Amino acid sequence: MPKTRRMVTILGIGTILIVALLFLTYHFVIGPKGLSTSLPTLSAATQGENKACVECHQKDNPGIVQQYHDSKHSGRGVQCLDCHRPVTGQETLAKEHYKVSLISAPTPKNCAQCHEKVVNEFEASNHAAKSWYSVEGAKNFTPEELAKNHLLDAKGQPINGGNANPVFNLIGKDASAQSCEVCHAIGQKNRDGSFGDCTKCHLRHTFEVAQARKPETCGQCHLGPDHPHIEIYNESAHGAYYQANKESYKMDAPSGTLTVKDFPAPTCATCHMSAFGSVKGTHNVGERLKWSLQPEIAKVRENGDKNRETLNAICLNCHTSSFIKDNQAKAEMNINLTNQNVMKGKAIVDDLRNTGLLGTKPLSDPLDFVYFELWHHEGRRARYGAVMGAADYVNWHGIYEQNKALVELQAKADELKAKH
Repeated sequence: MPKTRRMVTILGIGTILIVALLFLTYHFVIGPKGLSTSLPTLSAATQGENKACVECHQKDNPGIVQQYHDSKHSGRGVQCLDCHRPVTGQETLAKEHYKVSLISAPTPKNCAQCHEKVVNEFEASNHAAKSWYSVEGAKNFTPEELAKNHLLDAKGQPINGGNANPVFNLIGKDASAQSCEVCHAIGQKNRDGSFGDCTKCHLRHTFEVAQARKPETCGQCHLGPDHPHIEIYNESAHGAYYQANKESYKMDAPSGTLTVKDFPAPTCATCHMSAFGSVKGTHNVGERLKWSLQPEIAKVRENGDKNRETLNAICLNCHTSSFIKDNQAKAEMNINLTNQNVMKGKAIVDDLRNTGLLGTKPLSDPLDFVYFELWHHEGRRARYGAVMGAADYVNWHGIYEQNKALVELQAKADELKAKH
């Protein structure tokens, strides 16, 4: 082989090898999939129908397009129709839009195309169907959905008789639509049979993990008289540290890598969801909790002790085992105290009702409201304050108010009995 021809061949092979090396480096290390070894399965660039989506909405709704361009979805080649194209079960949701079949509001079924494990964890949580059931009851649920989501009692009947929440009936549909249902829509039933709305925590079109990790996001719904989690968190040592040092938190650190260097004190997500140290991540927000604190009478969850062990593995990053056990033991004593106060109040109300001195319609008598707030507001506040370290909520917004309500209930009961 002539010398020139040999050199051209060598240069050609060398160029191919360099290009291949650059491609592999981009794909496995730098590129949109990072260290992943799987090839992209979704559309790789804004083209065809997707290009038309971007060009049109850039004019009409530039905010949507900007959010999309700022997202990791965009960087990884996920395009408009990857989320908006109807999947199985969404035939009735699909609409023709410029000769393209699409759905306007994707549901967890669409997210599950890429995030199946996350969607399954979410569906098992109280954030999903149970959240929606607590507003409107068994309305629109099928028997199969009630059974699948553990919404049947020991007799096989819908829990709470399948009735809507008394507050829902009290304030009416219109008020509920702009209050209760706004937050509880995180578990709404969709027309494709799925439950939930991922965009409640991950803003639609950006879907950034950093937003979901910030306490302020949880505080959109977890606030107020009956479940003031954000207020309690802000009062706690954890919240005070976060408020003073939030700029040092690495909210967008890659999932599965978080340590105390990224989150020097916990946020809501650290305890409830994030993969942290040796603990795996989950979208089932109750999976690390021993107690269910929101019912009339607080109770230990199924697998409660195991759940607590998981949570303690996170606590141990900053606290000693003896410190954790001591605080949890104190919290449990106050949880039991709230239960005892609720049972005292319930005994007073039941006695009046059984003797015909109190009507049977929910929230129809001033005493009904006193008892309702005794457990729904004051009981919860004391319990949440106890487990999250907020002294003011244990006493002044909790136990103190419960005792005040018991005195009022008993006085009113004595007054009613004296009249009859």
